[in-house]
Amino acid sequence: MDKDRPRVLVIDDQLSPREAVRMVLKDKYEVVMASGAIEGIEYMFDNPVDLVLLDIRMPGMDGIEAIKEIKMLFPETKVILFTAYSNDVALEKALEHGADGYIVKPFDKDELLDMVARAISG
Repeated sequence: MDKDRPRVLVIDDQLSPREAVRMVLKDKYEVVMASGAIEGIEYMFDNPVDLVLLDIRMPGMDGIEAIKEIKMLFPETKVILFTAYSNDVALEKALEHGADGYIVKPFDKDELLDMVARAISG
């Protein structure tokens, strides 16, 4: 664990988006990954994170339920959502429950870096 770098938890049920995010962020952040919301939230109990990048549509616990849990259990943790649809009704609900922003897949590398930096710094 690198205490000097912010820790970002990427929760997505698909490996390729998780890996793409890790590749973009790995030089500036400690990146950890989970393949589902329950796994990610369990990780957070023992390992504080600065930011969660969360897919909104996942089997089991979806992004809406996950953001409710994360904000209830870890209210200081920033959450940015991934969505394939910027006009998604689920996205609106997630923002109502405290999401700190969203990024549309496929994401632009610079946009992701900028959004992560802004979320962590403020």
